[in-house]
Amino acid sequence: MSANVIVRLAAAVADRYRVERELGAGGMATVYLAEDLKHKRKVALKVLKPELAAVLGADRFVQEITTTAALQHPHILPLFDSGTADGFLYYVMPFINGETLRDKLNLETQLGVDEAVKLASEVADALHYAHGQGVIHRDIKPENILLANGRPMVADFGIALAVSAAAGGRMTETGLSLGTPHYMSPEQATAEKEITARSDVYSLGSVLFEMLAGQPPHLGGSAQQIIMKIIAEPAPVVTALRKSVPPNVAAAVAKSLEKLPADRFESAKAFADALANPAFSLGPASSALAVGRATSGRWRMATVALALVAAVAGGDAVVGRIRARSAPRDIGLPPTAPILMEDNRRDFAAAHDGSFLVYEAKRGQSSELWYRSLAGPEVHAIAGTEGAFGTPRISPDDKRVAFLSGTDVKIVNLGGGQITTVARAEDPFGGGWLPNGQIFFADDDGRTLRWIDPELGPGRTVANIALCLLPQPIGGGDLLLCGGGSMKHAYAKDPAKPNEKRFIRRSAKGAGGGPPLMLGADFRLVDGKYLVYMSLDGTLMATRFENIDSLTVGRSVVLVPGVRRSTYSGSGQFDLTDAGALVYVPGINAEAGRLVRWSNDGRITPLLVDEGVHLRFTPSPDGNRLGTVVEGIQQEELRLYDLRTGTHETLDQGFFIGGPGWSPDGLRIAYRKQEFDSPGQETLYLRRLDSPEKPRVLLSGDYRANEPNSYLADNFLLLGVSVRGGVAMVIDPTTAPPKVDSLGLSSYFVSISPDRRWIAYQPLGAAGVVLQPWPSLDRRYQIDAIGREPRWRSATELVYLTKAGGKSSLMRVTIGAGSGSPVGKPELLFTDPRYADTPGWSHAIMPGGDVVYLQTPTENLGYYVRVVPDWVMTMKRAVDEANK
Repeated sequence: MSANVIVRLAAAVADRYRVERELGAGGMATVYLAEDLKHKRKVALKVLKPELAAVLGADRFVQEITTTAALQHPHILPLFDSGTADGFLYYVMPFINGETLRDKLNLETQLGVDEAVKLASEVADALHYAHGQGVIHRDIKPENILLANGRPMVADFGIALAVSAAAGGRMTETGLSLGTPHYMSPEQATAEKEITARSDVYSLGSVLFEMLAGQPPHLGGSAQQIIMKIIAEPAPVVTALRKSVPPNVAAAVAKSLEKLPADRFESAKAFADALANPAFSLGPASSALAVGRATSGRWRMATVALALVAAVAGGDAVVGRIRARSAPRDIGLPPTAPILMEDNRRDFAAAHDGSFLVYEAKRGQSSELWYRSLAGPEVHAIAGTEGAFGTPRISPDDKRVAFLSGTDVKIVNLGGGQITTVARAEDPFGGGWLPNGQIFFADDDGRTLRWIDPELGPGRTVANIALCLLPQPIGGGDLLLCGGGSMKHAYAKDPAKPNEKRFIRRSAKGAGGGPPLMLGADFRLVDGKYLVYMSLDGTLMATRFENIDSLTVGRSVVLVPGVRRSTYSGSGQFDLTDAGALVYVPGINAEAGRLVRWSNDGRITPLLVDEGVHLRFTPSPDGNRLGTVVEGIQQEELRLYDLRTGTHETLDQGFFIGGPGWSPDGLRIAYRKQEFDSPGQETLYLRRLDSPEKPRVLLSGDYRANEPNSYLADNFLLLGVSVRGGVAMVIDPTTAPPKVDSLGLSSYFVSISPDRRWIAYQPLGAAGVVLQPWPSLDRRYQIDAIGREPRWRSATELVYLTKAGGKSSLMRVTIGAGSGSPVGKPELLFTDPRYADTPGWSHAIMPGGDVVYLQTPTENLGYYVRVVPDWVMTMKRAVDEANK
């Protein structure tokens, strides 16, 4: 709130309160510390946001809020006063000189099981009392639970109800909303008119889930995505994220988070009783891992979720509003053998007849293939497949499975029998077992196409195809549809002309103001006409070819939000059966999460930055701002966050945006960008943040640059550039045109020490961290053979990323100028199993040496799949309707 508004507020309430300072701001109100002049006590003065106050009538608000003033309970923060003054609507509560549950979770992430259950039980007691008085909170969340000497006090009791009532049901029409998306009940998310006490039970269950698991039940890159998941997806089992949670507590949490209010506890007291009862359990029909748990009600709510997607998708997409004839079913997987999803591939395959699936399961520190029936309870490991990884490929007759073990392509008979090795492969992506009996895939990180005949062994190979990660045959098999990796455009390749690309373009009707080229990944061709694919944010979409010869498509349809997806390859965890069913793993992108800050004392605290898929990020020189590139639905966004307030502005948008490099004064940002209509053509921009002038072009053309990671005090900008030959470059942006000098290094992830004496880098196309003196480059020191992404923490300390035992760790090494080798012995800085290895630099250094990185919500596992019968028919009808 601006200074003049604070002055006006202080004057308006001066006869009763002395406003001292702002304490914070939430979705509905700004909170001030004030002194109650009459009673000589500190109070929290909460002033409704002006846009909210404008919707409400002052008299009605005061009338409604007085109904909550009579609540008297040891775990309810009482309401002292409310009123209106000079247009301000306010209410007054005691000032608690402590922390909120949100503050505690930000510091500790997870609480002890006993502590979490105790806090939830005491809040449940407060809710049960209030519900008995006819008052429903409607906004239970960690921010509204204050901790006074360890005792919870629920704040803002009844405020949401008062605001809603005072608005006369007009909240949705005004664009304002109540409640925090993470903790909303499904009935709140779908704007049901009748909100009962069971809504508070759901919200409290969500809070307890976060206290135990370290994250809310549903995550997403935006409020819309979170709401969609609350409506359409079952909550995960808390023991999947924290095995030490007692069975009765896990069962109570699961029951509190049921989609239908009637399936939850009938009261908050019943919830608390279940938490305290070691014998409490759920029946098989209610188990979160039960087969066939979907209801027609859930499918109805999923349709509402699609409408929410349409509201934010924009561009060329419309919503498929045609329901499937049969309800979806959730098929549980054994908790001891979930789907392991960490290799940028689809890690399961559905049988062609839709009767079973084969998936890569996590088994201890290794993996193996498992069989899961989609028609009954049968589930078991497939003998002889220990160490298998990646996408299994099922034969056309559903009797055999091809899989990768090490560098061997093997085949196992599902009926039992000998396992045979038919070929060798490096890194297979996409493809499948074709109807002609051949196994087809892209190999060597998408640079080679392979065809294998299981009876004859290795067959045709086409090398040097310039990236085709997830190929699918189209046009009778003469062309291959490619889409994945950093190339988000869809394009076709003729195997006879491996270096040529033909981009899939939208017709005039299909573009609809959106990008002219088709965007997405993991394309599947259905009936030679329809394209099913993953959008950039994890939404399953579809379109159709208007002319397959000219490779033009029409309008796309948004069909299924929240399909698990890899950011790098773009592969979606979904499959289609010949019978027309969709099988998929619900969830968010594997790389989505929150940006956190690791401090020198070992603490990990979240930054005031929205959760989402943060691809590249760099703090400002003073540490008060953060430039970050975020994956959006149809494009990447360069955002600038104020880390003190959490607010942000979007500086630019495009098909691809590289991470920003800051000038030492914090007034300029350099970044690279690709436009939608010029894939492969990059432009390096220099943008002033204190001026509205357009960004200045430094470089433009057919090149691929690393992030401008070292912006030196003398205006030299260092980049690791892959320009055909791949050399590092130094750019002087003060000249026109900018002066460009080659370092003569074939390198990537290049950074220079703050004192400009050393340059560290990762050799191009290889792992390892190398150090050389700069600018002479007359000596070379190998710091680590498998490390990568070296960053300078100070002039004498270098940090870099390494992986051991499947876990990401940051190492540090001291760099000196003494006799002999200047390189000290590498030491562990820290390890975090939730560290996300993002595209480009996956960590950044704050002033003072703190490390910023993306922390994923959980280990990337899947505990169930969703089966949607007749989905292909639904898809076709929706696409046809959109393209009439």
